[in-house]
Amino acid sequence: MATTTMSRNIFAISLPMARLVAWAMVAPALMFASCDFIGGGSEEARVNSKMHPVEIDGQWGFVSSEGRIAVVPAYDGADDFSEGRAAVQVGLDWGYIDEGGNVAVAPQYRIAGRFSEGLAAVRGSDLAAQYGFIDIFGNEVIPAQFDLAKPFSEGYAAVRVSGQWGFVSTNGTMVVPPTYADARSFSDGMAAVEGVDGWIYINTTGAVTIDPSFAIEFAGDFSEGLAAFATSNGWGYLDRNGSPAISPQYESAAQFSDGLAAVRGELVGYIDKAGRTVIPMQFREARPFSEGYAAVRFNNRWTYIGQKSGTIAIDREFYRAEDFEGGVARVFTGNSESENVGYIDKLGSYVWYPTN
Repeated sequence: MATTTMSRNIFAISLPMARLVAWAMVAPALMFASCDFIGGGSEEARVNSKMHPVEIDGQWGFVSSEGRIAVVPAYDGADDFSEGRAAVQVGLDWGYIDEGGNVAVAPQYRIAGRFSEGLAAVRGSDLAAQYGFIDIFGNEVIPAQFDLAKPFSEGYAAVRVSGQWGFVSTNGTMVVPPTYADARSFSDGMAAVEGVDGWIYINTTGAVTIDPSFAIEFAGDFSEGLAAFATSNGWGYLDRNGSPAISPQYESAAQFSDGLAAVRGELVGYIDKAGRTVIPMQFREARPFSEGYAAVRFNNRWTYIGQKSGTIAIDREFYRAEDFEGGVARVFTGNSESENVGYIDKLGSYVWYPTN
């Protein structure tokens, strides 16, 4: 399988399709690693990372934030570094290298997630293999026993057993039994789970903390004190007491980041936590603000706007564009048939000119 990147699509397409696009909208996808892994790693995977995956003549390696080769391209695929490890692909199997480019865990997994809180979800190459968790040295900490597994967040990971979701702790104890149809990761001490009557929120002991009197069709993670949720009337935001802080009115809604959230009416714009439109609805698509910039799409091309001005801040256009992390942003040129991966700084200058 050719290695590709998959951007976080932060918008649901429509309320009837909310369940189908829920993972794409509010869960981070595994950026470069195997495409069928659900739950690829933390939102902050590239924060403070000084090395970034690049492709040269079909082989993947890493460059520094200054654009110098740090790991010579020699792999069939590569993911971002997280907690000092990066998943790399040899043939069909994935392993991990350290920041010196040395093999830390030999390629042996068909699926290899990012490390979060010291552990990464992996699945063996056998078609009947299940998910377990390893540490950064490759030691099996939680044996393979799950149908699916998400990254650890706030000490717990959502896992699926026989079609039902629950939560395990970092020592493998099932702290919340698998009784839910779906589950989000913990954020701000709560996790959204789907029960018989719709979505609710629980705490780390499994006790219900938010059970609204109205039906929630989909519930997102809390971020900056608010969580996006959907009802038959549209998308809005809940506060930590379970009350609508911003009433359902949008076609889709993303998490808050740096005090702003992207929402969709006929087009996409940004609101503040009081529900006021701060940047007008004018974009086809938009990503969260990160380090003062947000990637937005006008028609078929992406560029970046500044948080303070709300206007175009980088005078370049791209086929696709991702968030700034550690002062650089991953950008793509080309098209869906042949993407070139590069990196820019906040002035819009190429740190690494797009290659494939």
